[in-house]
Amino acid sequence: MYTQDTDKFSEIVDVTFYKYNSIDIKIWGMVKRNIKHKRLSDNSVLIQAEALKNIIFGSFGQDINRINAVGDSSMAKEATSVYFLNQLFKSMVNLSWVKITLNTNATYNRLTEIDDIKTIKFSIKTIRGTVKLFDIIHPSELIAANMLLIKAGLLKPGEHFKVFKLKSLLQKLDLYISENNTSDVISLLNPIIVKMEGYESDDPEVLLITDYESDI
Repeated sequence: MYTQDTDKFSEIVDVTFYKYNSIDIKIWGMVKRNIKHKRLSDNSVLIQAEALKNIIFGSFGQDINRINAVGDSSMAKEATSVYFLNQLFKSMVNLSWVKITLNTNATYNRLTEIDDIKTIKFSIKTIRGTVKLFDIIHPSELIAANMLLIKAGLLKPGEHFKVFKLKSLLQKLDLYISENNTSDVISLLNPIIVKMEGYESDDPEVLLITDYESDI
């Protein structure tokens, strides 16, 4: 997952809970009883982000207040899933759904040591996001950028939005830039790469919207 103060890309994420973690299994039970969840399998559900946020803030309000008071630098003992989800809601401003996968591994411990430094590890993966070209390229350059995307074989004439797998999209952009290495091509297409490359390891679906007139 790309970590930054404000994440405007991620809309659906996949997080991992652990059956033998008391807080995780408590949240899992409340999610399963919430009417705004969808069962995907015995160990996987999809829940609306707002519904999950209401569960966390409604049931763990004191924990969140304590977390906010302690601060990130002192979270070695406090960083439970409540802390993690609170950070998720703070940073991912366009988050709409959260997929929760329940891991039944009894030996897992979130607190690990790397070079004698205690570190908290969480598993989170962005699985769907949206990039709006007009948010990263000046409006006066949108027509030229669209033409380059058509020449690169990413869009058809008249197409103003399309869903890609992120790695495939980045590979095609890289290839086109390498074969057409001009300042205009780099200035118009490289901002798309920069916007999304932080999520490459997750390889989410990307909805690319290229102009204001799109009905998306």
